[in-house]
Amino acid sequence: MSTFTLRNHVPPARVETIEAIFCYAGINWKLEVPQWPEEQENQPAGKLPVLVETTVGGNQFVLSEILAIEAYLAKKFDLYGSDTPEMIARQAELRIQINDLYELIIMYKIGNEEERKVVLPKFVSTANAVVKYHEKILEGNGSNGHYFGNETTYLDIILVAFFCALNNIAAFMPQSEDVFSQSKAPLMNKVFNTVSKDTKMTEFMASFDKKPATEKS
Repeated sequence: MSTFTLRNHVPPARVETIEAIFCYAGINWKLEVPQWPEEQENQPAGKLPVLVETTVGGNQFVLSEILAIEAYLAKKFDLYGSDTPEMIARQAELRIQINDLYELIIMYKIGNEEERKVVLPKFVSTANAVVKYHEKILEGNGSNGHYFGNETTYLDIILVAFFCALNNIAAFMPQSEDVFSQSKAPLMNKVFNTVSKDTKMTEFMASFDKKPATEKS
């Protein structure tokens, strides 16, 4: 069995999705915090996070970029539900849409007052479009608490991690949680309720409030 190390800053921002995948798959991993910027040049493209997988034989596979790491782990741990090109592409599409929201959140967090006035309405409009599309996908799957089929897949896990992250995001970005409320995104909330209660997610959920910000209304 390989061992896994995740190199990242402290606090480990934006890697809750990777942590959730590790948790659901039952994989032990460790966090490594490189000295920064001293060790920046030793990272792929000078960026974090970085995944380091070490095999029993001592061979290492090093991978950077959050979405690439997630996709690799999802494939390795059979979290796509099926390996058809269509399924992998659809989940990648939906994941990128969620990542677009993360990028706007970062722009808002680091922006000044005037920049935030521009970013917030863009976030709200983008989030509304994401909710509309995801709700349609979920309805097409029978509104059963999963994006695809009747079992937990990669995208289900990503949504749980994102909803949990909204707890922290809402503290500095108003309206970020309202778009994903029970009344506006009922089927996405159903995915959260279904998957977050899976015993495979217990350890991950213990690191967040028991309810996401979206369900506090």
